[in-house]
Amino acid sequence: MIYFDNSATTAPCGAALDAINAALRESWGNPSSAHAAGVAARRILDGAKDAVASSMGVRRLSGGKILFTSGGTEANNLALMGCVRSKERPLKGSSRGTVVISDGEHASVEVAAARLEAEGFNIYRIPTKGGALDLDALEKNVGGDVIAASVMKVNNETGAVYDVKAASKIIKARSPGAVFHTDCVQAYMKMKISPVDLGADMISVSAHKIFSCKGAGALYVSPEVIKAKKIVGVTYGGHQEEGFRSGTEAVPAIAGFGAAAALGAKELAERIAKSEEIGRYAEEKIGDVDGVRLNLPAVRLPNILNITVRGIKSETLMSYLSGEGICVSKSSACSTRAKNLSAALLAFGLSEEDVDSSLRISLSHLNTKEEVDFFCDVLSRGVKTLAKIRR
Repeated sequence: MIYFDNSATTAPCGAALDAINAALRESWGNPSSAHAAGVAARRILDGAKDAVASSMGVRRLSGGKILFTSGGTEANNLALMGCVRSKERPLKGSSRGTVVISDGEHASVEVAAARLEAEGFNIYRIPTKGGALDLDALEKNVGGDVIAASVMKVNNETGAVYDVKAASKIIKARSPGAVFHTDCVQAYMKMKISPVDLGADMISVSAHKIFSCKGAGALYVSPEVIKAKKIVGVTYGGHQEEGFRSGTEAVPAIAGFGAAAALGAKELAERIAKSEEIGRYAEEKIGDVDGVRLNLPAVRLPNILNITVRGIKSETLMSYLSGEGICVSKSSACSTRAKNLSAALLAFGLSEEDVDSSLRISLSHLNTKEEVDFFCDVLSRGVKTLAKIRR
């Protein structure tokens, strides 16, 4: 099997598997319990929080919080909904305030924003045509009533790297009290991220995108947001995660998360360099395949490539590749708009027909040039074969 779907999930690394298995065997207590088994589990949670905080360039005990969640979706929901729900806001004319997102966000942000829109909040979606935030449009269209903003750092379908710091600067100049969140699920451990570098008050990350298992994510919340009480929990129950996220923590998944996040600077730099090298190689080779068009943003993460093969539906080509042992993905249907076609690709500027004929290839440092060469050979054969069937 050749696995080119690393933006969907990644294979757990040895360190993560060891930490997960050790937690399952030896530290299975409830971390909220005061006895020895609970204390042992709590120690694992604290160690993982230190590792995740450090990987984002922050210190856990500096006043900010690392809140563990079940994954990136819950972290994004907690950031956006927890901020908006932190204060009761009476109706002001026809709007209860403005929430800013981009028009290519992951469904966990877009659908949450749509829910707020139905409740009377104004949602402003920053255009992302060509894979860049339209900062001029943002400046022209936001005023002083912005409550919160959530803008992803790297688009999960195109690999576009958005200038979130510039967006944060514009929004906070207009609305100094606004809270700025960024979904870094695809950026995390693939580039340097920190609250300062991103201009962010909150950052979402996920374990299973960085070679650990599913079931764990995290939301970083700045000291300023904590102090001003600009976030509340949106699940109800106990007081886990300092009252912001009720529910017994998934200690084994979190242990694996901490182990995967605890890479040294040198090892992380080497991993990023290898990922970028294989991504650039894939771009060159795939670009030479007849009938295939690369959809490349000007600034992008090299390991994510979006391609269009006009006239051949995504599902058909994906099935052909799967039959040859190659795993890629159809672009996500993250929105109910435009016949369930990918909102991110439509926002990028693709036609509905092209969106319906697009695939995502997402690589990692574990992939090889030989795999890329084989993929290109199979892709070329598939395009020719399916084109003949189409005729």
